[in-house]
Amino acid sequence: MSNLCDVGVDPRRWYPACRTDELGPGRTREVRFLGRSFVVFRDGHGAVHCLDNACVHRRVALHEGEVRDCRIVCPYHGWEFGPDGALSRIPYWEPEKALPRLRVRSFPVVERSGLVWFVPEPVDPLPPQPPDTSPWDGGEWFSFRQDRIFPNHYGIGLLNGMDYTHFHLHRRYQPWSRLTLRDLTAGDERVFGAYEVTSGRGRAERVLRLLLGSDAGADTVTHPLEVYYDYPHHHAHLGDGMVVWVFFRPEERDRVTVYITLYIRARRGTRHLRQFAEPFFRRLVLARIQEQDAWIGVREQIAWESRPDEPRCELNPVSAAAERLLRSRWQAYVEEADPRPGQWPAVRLGGPARHSASPLGAGRPDDGA
Repeated sequence: MSNLCDVGVDPRRWYPACRTDELGPGRTREVRFLGRSFVVFRDGHGAVHCLDNACVHRRVALHEGEVRDCRIVCPYHGWEFGPDGALSRIPYWEPEKALPRLRVRSFPVVERSGLVWFVPEPVDPLPPQPPDTSPWDGGEWFSFRQDRIFPNHYGIGLLNGMDYTHFHLHRRYQPWSRLTLRDLTAGDERVFGAYEVTSGRGRAERVLRLLLGSDAGADTVTHPLEVYYDYPHHHAHLGDGMVVWVFFRPEERDRVTVYITLYIRARRGTRHLRQFAEPFFRRLVLARIQEQDAWIGVREQIAWESRPDEPRCELNPVSAAAERLLRSRWQAYVEEADPRPGQWPAVRLGGPARHSASPLGAGRPDDGA
């Protein structure tokens, strides 16, 4: 399997469905994973549930219905399904007759770290709980979100996030001017890379130094940067003052929803200064970098799809290790359980790959050239 876009992810893990505050009482939400549709809903008691997004009658999408107490109601004929997916009521059914023993498939769901999580293919026992970000929630830390849908394959986004050597793409907005890899370890479930990054006095570098509380008088400041690929998600720590958590939900072959939370330490006496700098860092640095990553992700998707078997030369050992882990986990899953309908097989879905982003002729984000 040479084409990275043929590689799926193990559906027996926890994946984010949405932010907790995006799912109010009585609300439903469609969630897509590897081409399959799920519905998450919060009942009248505040509990969250996840079902296959198709009524057992005519397969109409349940997320377009309503929530009634703790049940979800199909918008077509009003069939009602309980939290476990069991059919509980048909409006026109004769009371003396027993209901058909029908059920919509249900899926494990939990709320953790400000997100609703689900397991698209349940296993027994369930995988360990999703990552816990509570140590950085509140106290001396403040945070902001940078969620985004990227029009490229999950693996492209993951490798981009682990590869800190592509700063040529971000040369106008990169918050450091030098990067050195100091350590790398790789296992069956984790890739860890330890870098050193040096920031000078460029505009983006000055903002980062301000956020990290670095020595304002020094010409350059060096910080350790630790990056982790704990399959299938990613997090990084910059010095002792910045942490980013990145959680992926692959929706389609060329579409991935990414939930990103950046935490910044605001020590006593510097909180207001750093909160003042944070919007500039988010708008002038991170948002610009994201635009460029989205732009290049489409180009890399096209490169993989149009030249899947041509050789590639990867000189960053962190990226190479992350790709090996991604491929090995998918191969292990394929060998253990045949992919079910809606999950990526090791062939292209539906013929030629779709490219849902702008075509190649579209304008490139500002690269400072």
